[in-house]
Parts: sequence; C-alpha cells; structure tokens
Amino acid sequence: MGDDGSNDPGVEEDQRKYNVGVISEWHQMGTDYSVFLTQLRPGDLIEFKRDGYCHWAVYIGEHAFAENTEADDLIPVLPCIVHRANPADNPENMNGMFSASKSMRKGIYGIGDVVVEPLRDVWRESGAKINNGMDTTIPPFPAQKIVERALCVVYGEDRQSYTPYNVLTNNCEHFASWCRSGWSVSSQVARRTEQLVKLGMVAGAAVLPRPLSIMGGLCLAGLQMMTEVRRSASSQSQNGFDFARDQLDDLSMPAVSFVPSDGQQGVEDQIMTSGGR
Repeated sequence: MGDDGSNDPGVEEDQRKYNVGVISEWHQMGTDYSVFLTQLRPGDLIEFKRDGYCHWAVYIGEHAFAENTEADDLIPVLPCIVHRANPADNPENMNGMFSASKSMRKGIYGIGDVVVEPLRDVWRESGAKINNGMDTTIPPFPAQKIVERALCVVYGEDRQSYTPYNVLTNNCEHFASWCRSGWSVSSQVARRTEQLVKLGMVAGAAVLPRPLSIMGGLCLAGLQMMTEVRRSASSQSQNGFDFARDQLDDLSMPAVSFVPSDGQQGVEDQIMTSGGR
C-alpha cells in the first residue's frame, strides 16, 4: 500500500509513514466498511464524495469516544477522524440543507470547528477513499505526528483551533493537508479557480471586443487630454513668469512724480507750469 518504513525494524515507531502517495478506489460504507478499514492507516487523508464537492478528513485510528456516556459507563473505542467541519456538510442529504452529522454541535468534540467524530458518522451514504496524492509533491510527516497535529487543533493547542472556516482559504481540505504535510493546499479550490479563469477568458473573447475597443479609445483620449493639460499648465507658468518679470521692471524704474507737501509744488507741476510760460 505504499508504506514508507512501516515494516522496517530500524525505523522508530514515531518516524514511520504509511500509505505514502496512495490513492485508493472509492468505497461505500454499506458494502466496503471492513475492507476500507483494513486499508486505512493513522495519518491517512480520507476524501468523501458529496454532491458537487468533496469533504476531507484525517484518519486518526481507534480513538476513545465518550459522547453521551455516564461516569460509570464503558467508553467505546471507535475508528475516528478529525476534520474541519463544514457548516453545510451533510453526508445524508446531498443538497446540504440540514446536517445529520454531529459536527454542528462542535462544543462536544473540541474547540472551534475542528472536531473528532466516528468515521461512520461522517461517511454515511457518501463514497470514501484514501487520498494521499499530494505526497508525491510535498513529503508527509510521520503518521504519529500527523495524528498529534490534528488532535492539538481539536484540543485548542494550536492557532488553527481559532481560525474560522472559509470555503476558499480555510476549508476541510486545507486543514487535512496542513495536518499531513504542514502545507494548506486545496486542489478543488485550485481547480474551480482555474475553471473560472478559463470561463472569464472565453467570455471576454466572445462578448467584450466592442467594450474593449471603447476602453482603448478612452485611454488614448485620456492621454491626449493629459498632454493638453501639461501644455496648458506650462503656458500658464510662462505667462505668470512674464507678468512677474514686468512687475519687477516697473518697480526698478526711477520715480517721475512726487506728492506735494507743505504747499510746495510737485516736480511734475513745475514742469507743466514752466512749459506753459
């Protein structure tokens, strides 16, 4: 199954990796539950096939599950997963309107929206498969460390515990990938983004040639207007400079008239009087 050091006696238990790079077939819980369990190893990523999207979880192996038990009751040990619960995720109702998963009552399981649940409760009617396909690109942590990382978030010991669910940047696949390799990667978001970009390019080529030509014309007109504005500003600056220079020239000219004082006749009046004689 693609084990890496799992059967090597020289590899310490806390350094063993399992199912490296393995992508299994799809399984149905009603017919393949036991077969699927024989393939699963702690630290595996499980992909659940919903209607229109896929839900992701980290398999942590058999885990003591104490929900709805009294102090004296026996605590069942069940095959469990850790996942970032999608508020709209519903393994029974494929339209995702009302969730049958106990993930909606997050406080019972852990802090925030990362929870521990029995594999059966999340699997239900969906298809499920092991999907460790990213191992070929990003090397995974040892299995024990993957499980520890997932449970640390459940118990509020990592900052991931307090980051809200976001379908584009912090969804269930981002979390599962982070647990296994330290990188938050979502291939389904990448695929949808690529599809949207391609659709946008097709729509742009088919619908927007006329608007694009108009926008090009407007940009050209805008450049011409900016050129005229610069020219106008330059002309106005030159005119202002000429005006200031003229004013300075006027101030530097010698005075030709004086205001009379104490009954004395001004120079200009004396000239006019002399000229009249």
